[in-house]
Amino acid sequence: MSICKRILPLLLLLAGCTRYLSVQPQGEVIPSSDEEFAALIHDHLRDIEGGGDAYILGNMETVALFEGCADDLDANIRVGDGLVAYAGEAINSRMSDYREAFEIIRDCNIVIEGLDGRTSETARGALGAAYAMKGILYYNLLREFAGPYNPAEALSDPGIPIVDKVDIEAMPARASMKETAQYAGSMLKKALPFTGNDRRWFFTTALVKAYQARLAFWCEDWDTAAAVAEDIIEHSGLELTPADGYKAMLDVAEPRGEVIARSHINNSSELDWYFSYMKGYIASRPVCAALTQLYEPGDIRLSTSFNARRFNTKAPERRVRLSELYLIAAEAEYHRGEPGKALGYLNDLRRARIADAEDLTEATLKPVRSGDRITEDAARKAITPLLQAILDERRKELYMEGDRFFELKRNGRPEWWVISNGLKYTMKKYLYTAPIYKQDCALNPDMQQNPGYED
Repeated sequence: MSICKRILPLLLLLAGCTRYLSVQPQGEVIPSSDEEFAALIHDHLRDIEGGGDAYILGNMETVALFEGCADDLDANIRVGDGLVAYAGEAINSRMSDYREAFEIIRDCNIVIEGLDGRTSETARGALGAAYAMKGILYYNLLREFAGPYNPAEALSDPGIPIVDKVDIEAMPARASMKETAQYAGSMLKKALPFTGNDRRWFFTTALVKAYQARLAFWCEDWDTAAAVAEDIIEHSGLELTPADGYKAMLDVAEPRGEVIARSHINNSSELDWYFSYMKGYIASRPVCAALTQLYEPGDIRLSTSFNARRFNTKAPERRVRLSELYLIAAEAEYHRGEPGKALGYLNDLRRARIADAEDLTEATLKPVRSGDRITEDAARKAITPLLQAILDERRKELYMEGDRFFELKRNGRPEWWVISNGLKYTMKKYLYTAPIYKQDCALNPDMQQNPGYED
């Protein structure tokens, strides 16, 4: 049994870090050495690499959840065993995700408080990973358990409780969205001095910066999103994977080509059997016709995403890839009023995916389609031909990586309905935001529940 497995039940019973780190009751191991603190981090790293992590990077199970809640798979043709039909079916499981995320935040706080100021290689590696995990967890919580980010209202809209130290008696209320985003950003910034290119601690400099770009992108901080994404594109040493290496880049377990990080890189994981079933669940629901119509002849993503019967063939994993940074840069430059730069990044990606792709220009962009699900952008403005092209490439590129649900959420939260078991279910706007764990609301009168879940 690992050190982590032995100490976690004990840590839950103790009140404050300063009161217990030097105590060893009943023969239990309490963290004191660098290695013992690092064991807490290694336990979570094993979860990420083995595919068991659903809360930090995410895994195939979280891909299945969010793809089931979104609209790239057509639930009106066939719901499919093992997949939810719409977000209303996933309320209880998502509340559990909220609770589990804060348990990992607790572990991060234990490591940060215990290793602060220590300079060994082990201590620095564990500290960097703890700060990175905490920043990523707050970014994930902000996207899932707070509403769409609106900069004009971010100081008043409720975000996520900020837990900055080990204290199980504390019951913080929800911070604002802006405060939550700033806190997530501060954790990622603190991680950077401890990172590099060594994958032993998983969280490399490029990965932490990618999450800085993701956070700024979600918060509509277009200047920062563009600057960080462009820094990674220019200085990470990574290049877009060409079409002839695209399928292998997606299928191999270890990060290859443009992949900065991915879930489930350990092929000897005890969960391999489970994910084999999960792939079958995902492949039981056909891809929607609206998505298939976006692909052009010669697009490598067409043959690697689904078959002629429209059932999924792409490895459903959570990934952080350079292509996403190109898409972030393109959309950020669009919102900054730089259409030429936006088209440049978009065309770079298209050349790596579509044989003999013709570069798009403002004059050759297709008119805005009628009847699309997304009709307004993150800034609450009408879709334009250029933004439509960017969103189309994002939808194709990040298909089956758990992205589409959040694209719908940040771009207007469109409503639609599905038929499941002979009944009609409507995807309401409030369902894009998961409920706060109900026990937290019951115990803390200052904890504000999200709209739609008050009763």
